[in-house]
Amino acid sequence: MTVFEAAAAMAMVGLVAIGALEAVGANMRAAAKSRHAIEAVSLAEQRMDWLDFLTDAQLRSLPDSVRQGRFNPPLDGYRWTTAAEPVATVAGVYDVRVRVMWADSGAFEMRTYVYRRPVITTGGRGGGRG
Repeated sequence: MTVFEAAAAMAMVGLVAIGALEAVGANMRAAAKSRHAIEAVSLAEQRMDWLDFLTDAQLRSLPDSVRQGRFNPPLDGYRWTTAAEPVATVAGVYDVRVRVMWADSGAFEMRTYVYRRPVITTGGRGGGRG
């Protein structure tokens, strides 16, 4: 009878240990996802800040170095894409999206509207009196 009780106790300890290891593994995966999410948000904000230096013409046709790329080490596991589309109803307003991706198929997208004063051109040589 004592051998049976010892075997049952060992089985229970084994089941509890397996459950505990699964919980620890789940916590480690959640921590890794959280780290990626925090870094991706910061990197997306950095790319959005970079867009403050672009003019109206550059937002209309994004340069390749702004459209996509990879971050410098130690964050070289992340890459980004940027898209800017003019809002048809309001001149100078752009719908801007920055997407940050990482190796295990994770991604974060940040979206905002940006206004740049459009360049206004006239058709004639001037409207003054001669």
